Amino acid sequence: MEFTIEGLDDLVRQLEKAGQDVEKGKEEALVAGAEVMQKETKNSAPRRTGNLILNIEISPIDGEEIFVFVDNQGKAYYGHMLENGTSKMAARPFMGPAFNRSRLKISQAMANKMRQRLGWGL
Repeated sequence: MEFTIEGLDDLVRQLEKAGQDVEKGKEEALVAGAEVMQKETKNSAPRRTGNLILNIEISPIDGEEIFVFVDNQGKAYYGHMLENGTSKMAARPFMGPAFNRSRLKISQAMANKMRQRLGWGL
């Protein structure tokens, strides 16, 4: 007995393309979530000289991780001191509260980006 399934090659190509779209979509989703976190962190950060806000950055994607961080190597070297406090200064956290406030927005931004990549609409 012999039979042929028509359209199988097309289906395989679509699945392969979907796999590529999913990988690209994951990266785009990570960036979208990080951008929401970065914006919320900048809005929450103490403003004195503006250096702290200018140095809240997004890391490159590493595997399946991305980070929003304060670049402590330059003029905003004190970012971690504000967030965690020191032996002589109480903590004035801004990143943790920003994350807690924007958790839902981050998830929504990431989900929307994946939907958009997969062509599912919003």
